[in-house]
Amino acid sequence: MVSTINDTVERFEPSPLHSVLVVDDDVSLRPILSAWVSRFGFCSHEAASAEAALEHLEHAPVDIALCDVNMPGQNGVWLAERIRDRYPTTAVIMATSVDDADVAVATLSNDVVDYLLKPFDSTRLREALALGLDWHRSSVGDSELHNALQSRMRTRRATVAATLARAQTTAQQAADSLISMLQLHEKDGRGHSMRVTRLAVALADELGCSETEVERLEYGAMLHDVGKIDMPTEILCKPAPLTEAEWDVMRTHPKVGYDLVRKLPHLEHAAEIVLAHHEAFDGSGYPNRLKGADIPLCARILSIADSYDSMTHPHTQRPAMPRSMAVREIERCSGSQFDPDVAAALGRVLAHAVEEERV
Repeated sequence: MVSTINDTVERFEPSPLHSVLVVDDDVSLRPILSAWVSRFGFCSHEAASAEAALEHLEHAPVDIALCDVNMPGQNGVWLAERIRDRYPTTAVIMATSVDDADVAVATLSNDVVDYLLKPFDSTRLREALALGLDWHRSSVGDSELHNALQSRMRTRRATVAATLARAQTTAQQAADSLISMLQLHEKDGRGHSMRVTRLAVALADELGCSETEVERLEYGAMLHDVGKIDMPTEILCKPAPLTEAEWDVMRTHPKVGYDLVRKLPHLEHAAEIVLAHHEAFDGSGYPNRLKGADIPLCARILSIADSYDSMTHPHTQRPAMPRSMAVREIERCSGSQFDPDVAAALGRVLAHAVEEERV
C-alpha cells in the first residue's frame, strides 16, 4: 500500500548531514524559517535572493531548496527552474502567497515537490520538508521510494489546487487556479478545456438553453478534467492502450473532480456536470451509470463536446482524427453513448461554423 504524508512525517529522520537552503528576501521571515529548519534536524543555510542562492549552490549543493516566489531581481520561479536543470537531486519546495501561487503553478513542472501557501506554520513546513527529504533520497537511487512518492505528490497538488481556488474572489479566478494546476499534469489541459468550453457553449445556444444553464455548463466544461490532477502521469501520458486496471483508475477522475469542485463556493453549481460528463445515454457510462434524461442536459452536451475535441486533436495513444470522421463517429454512437438531440445539434453547429469561415 502506498504510504501517506502522515506516514512520511512519522518516520521523518533528517540529520545535520541533510541540508536545506532557505531563499527569501524577507529579513524578518527568513531567520524564522531557518530556525524551524534547524529545529527539525537539518543543516540550514540562507540566501536573500535567487542570484545569491545559485551562487551558494555552486559551492555547496543542498538536499532541499525552499524558494519564495516573489523576490526582487529574479524570482523563485526562475530559480526553481535552474535548480531543476543544474541540481537534479535537490528537492524544490515553493513558498508563495495566494497572489503569486498561480504564477508558480502555471510555470513549473511536476518536479516541484510541494507548495507552501503563506502564511504557513511550522507543522506544515515540517510536512513539506519530510516530502522533500524523501524526494531527494529517491532521486539518488531509491526507485521504490520514488514510485511511492508520486501518489503523495499528486494528493498534495490537489490540496494546493483546492486551497488556491477557495482563496479566489470570483468563479473565473477559481477556475483559472484549478486549470493552472491541471496544466502541470496534462500538457494540453488548458487548451483542451478552452476548446471544449467554446463548443459546449455553442451547442447549448443551438439547443436553446437558458443563460443560467449556459453559465453552469461553461464552468463545468472548463473544469471537467480537473480530477486528472490526481491521476498518475504514467497513465495520462501512456503511449499505448490502457490496461483494464489503468482504466479503473482513469474512470475515477469525474468523482475526484466532483469532490474538488463541489466544495468551492464559486463553483459548486458546476460539480454535477463534472461528475456526469462520462455518463452514456444508454446507461453504460460512469461513474453512476445514469441513463437518458437522468443525466443532466449540460453533462450530455459536455460529453459530445469533450469527445469531439479529443478525437480531433492528437493524443499520446493516437493521432488526430479528421473532423468529418469524428462527426460520423458521434452520429454512429447517437442513442447509445450520446444524446441524439445533442448529436444532431453538433452537425448544425459545425455547419454554421463552416459557413462563417467561408464568409
